[in-house]
Amino acid sequence: MRYLIIGLICLIHIPILAQKSSFFHPEDSTFHYMQTLQEIIVKAEKRKLSPMEIPVALSVITPSLLSGESAPDLRNLSGLVPNFYMQEGGLKLSTPIYMRGVGTVSGTPPVGLYVDGIPVFDKNAFIFELYDIKQIDVLRGPQTTLYGRNSINGLINIETNPPAREFKGEIQLGIASFLSQDYHAIFHLPGKKVYSKLAASYNRSRGYFRNKFDADQRSNPTEMWNVQYNGIWYAGQDWKIVFGANYLDSYDGGYAYYRIDSLKMDRYRVNYNVPSSYKRDLASAHINTEKRWQKFNLSSATSYSWSKDKQLLDADFTYLDVFDNNKKSHQHLVTEEINIQSVSGSRLEWTAGVFGFYKGLTNKYVANFGKDKQLLLPVPLEKANYVNENDTWGIAGYGQICLHGLLPGLSLTAGLRYDYEKTNLDYRDSVLFTGGNGFQEFHASEENADFQAWLPKFSALYQCNDHLSIYATIAKGYKAGGYNIIVNDMMSKEVNLRYDAEKLWNYEIGIKYRARNKRFSLNAATFFIDWQNQQIFVMGMMGPNIQNAGDAHSWGVESDLQWELLPGLSYILAAGYNHSKYYRNEEKEHEGNRIVMSPEFTCHTGFHYGKQVSLPLFRHFDITTTVNGFGKQYFDEANTLSQSPYFLWNLNAGVSGKRLELRVWAKNILDKAFFAYMLNNPIGSKLTAYNEMGQSGAPRRAGISLTIKL
Repeated sequence: MRYLIIGLICLIHIPILAQKSSFFHPEDSTFHYMQTLQEIIVKAEKRKLSPMEIPVALSVITPSLLSGESAPDLRNLSGLVPNFYMQEGGLKLSTPIYMRGVGTVSGTPPVGLYVDGIPVFDKNAFIFELYDIKQIDVLRGPQTTLYGRNSINGLINIETNPPAREFKGEIQLGIASFLSQDYHAIFHLPGKKVYSKLAASYNRSRGYFRNKFDADQRSNPTEMWNVQYNGIWYAGQDWKIVFGANYLDSYDGGYAYYRIDSLKMDRYRVNYNVPSSYKRDLASAHINTEKRWQKFNLSSATSYSWSKDKQLLDADFTYLDVFDNNKKSHQHLVTEEINIQSVSGSRLEWTAGVFGFYKGLTNKYVANFGKDKQLLLPVPLEKANYVNENDTWGIAGYGQICLHGLLPGLSLTAGLRYDYEKTNLDYRDSVLFTGGNGFQEFHASEENADFQAWLPKFSALYQCNDHLSIYATIAKGYKAGGYNIIVNDMMSKEVNLRYDAEKLWNYEIGIKYRARNKRFSLNAATFFIDWQNQQIFVMGMMGPNIQNAGDAHSWGVESDLQWELLPGLSYILAAGYNHSKYYRNEEKEHEGNRIVMSPEFTCHTGFHYGKQVSLPLFRHFDITTTVNGFGKQYFDEANTLSQSPYFLWNLNAGVSGKRLELRVWAKNILDKAFFAYMLNNPIGSKLTAYNEMGQSGAPRRAGISLTIKL
């Protein structure tokens, strides 16, 4: 109960602060910073609108609000966005996302991601460096009517800085704890009608986990590099063509799981006998066209992406030689969306469009069983090979209308989407028994399934005046079903890889207020979610699977507040509370339990002070202190593995001028110990000492960066 009270106090009273980062508008005073927040335009409804005009809970994250780290990514949004949690740990392959209690540890994410109008489908592509961002819009609640796939309970829309009309550039150099390094460069190259931008980044870290089995060598190093090209061609007065290409290469060390009781004494020690890693290559290209007429606009967004992954894993997470696996995947993805909409400003605004995609995915998985395999298997296997070929395509049509002025200040919105998806599976596996002459086919299956849904949305927005809006929204969320990668039960001849679609209904009311002097703003919302046929993560004998578990309810409140107290001094609040529980579960004993990985509350609070200075190379100084708080969360359906509430103190300060910016930062200053993840080990039933495994959260770390502006 005391933690609930703490969370509510955070929600009602505690501020967070605006953090200055990088070289974006370093000369801005706090007032100008606040004014900029009020004047932001977002594209949440597939058209440019003010946040006051959008009947949905919305957080707009500008670069100045991102953490002081020189290489932030989407995990830095945890806490900064109310009721949003993204695990800071593990591999890029599996970074769970939870919004308002809805999410899953593995499988398709519950939150859609768009970058410059192009969808990113797979969670293993969600982690990349946010080093050239204009703004990030985070919408909470279902967005499936307009955005469809994956946006069952939210959407992250990232807009990068467009190519400039004049030459400019910037180079940033950063170093941090654990031999971490970060470098990036951006150059804008103007032309007569085509404007280009080149960007590149590189970062690496030695990591902070040590492997006892490997003479205490570092077990979680990371390395990532990325190159991007973006261009804009103004083909005519009313024609604009935006195009680009991107390549990303990343490497992670293995999962840092160890016995929970041992981690409580030595937080950053693991002990596994097989070197583990995750390697990912991703290339993509896109072209967006837009044509404007007097009464309507037409746009098209086309993308292609290719990715290749390779994972090596000590799958028992111990020094014992039980089993390890080698997983390779290869994917092609093509998407196309055509949208037509009325121009803004008319009494009746409408939007309509079609969306289609094709995804071809091949997974190859090899399991090797060692001399201690009897702890896992009742039969003497040496190897198992799995091949999973999965082709999926989908098509959708959507429409939305918004009627203004039925009554003064009242806007009514209704939308509907039809979503159809078909997936084909070709699965086979084979096993090699100890002393056998060769591999024997064990499972084989060719299957297909289709999923379809009608996805409505209704909302009402009442603008009392230019400074106060009240809204109510009802929307249906949906996430298609699919197939798991492998058969987990090697003792059964049955092939049962399919899981079904999940859906939810979200009911929400909220308020948005902006003071006339633009020095104070407040957003607040309360919601109730009825979540049906939930897709959950299950750790099986051979690895993770998705299965449908039952139904759940989630309700909560959230708020964000910005207030300039004095010239140069401001605070901002972003906090949320959510209560999510199963009310029907396939495992009856789990009914009434909390949803896994969903903190009871999130809170991000702090102070910012900035002022002009007169130094030889610098003209502005700022300092920010913040605290991130997360409520109690559970890591298993039985609610036996949990992390108590914890709070992390961060600091960020810098000086900036016309050509240079120097910044220092620190995170988790008090070196707070907490668990980022816990799980039950597949071999835990026979080796109880290694049943409950966990990974410690990131320790205290600090860094410094220098930005040179050209």
